[in-house]
Amino acid sequence: MASESFADRLERSKKASGPIVAERMFELGGRPRAVRVRFRKPRRDPKTGNHWCTFDVSGWEKALSFKVWGVDSLQALQLAMRAAGELLREKGHEMTWCGDQDLGFPRTYPSFLPSSAHSRIERMIDREITKAERPPRRKRLSKVG
Repeated sequence: MASESFADRLERSKKASGPIVAERMFELGGRPRAVRVRFRKPRRDPKTGNHWCTFDVSGWEKALSFKVWGVDSLQALQLAMRAAGELLREKGHEMTWCGDQDLGFPRTYPSFLPSSAHSRIERMIDREITKAERPPRRKRLSKVG
């Protein structure tokens, strides 16, 4: 049995949450501006008080629209960005942004992880950033006799 794709786990949307507040264009297979992601302004649900945010992806076989929920408007927007990043990483093996395979979406980690795990992840990221910032070591020339 094939595993469910990330897109299959997202709620589809027929109604936009609001006007477009941000968008990003990607290259696909070397074609510039082939794929577009648009994020819309989050909207408050009067019944629950929670917020929802939609994002649209176009440029694949068909345009897709998704709805993501958050406790407040900022969380709804952040989760929409995270969902878009995961969706593009899953589908976009030939996709680039500004010529780079890093599509520019932040990765976030689940809040249910224990704080010790978050601390370890943060320390590891800090170590890797520090290593990448250091200039490469010069090889010592050995003296020949």
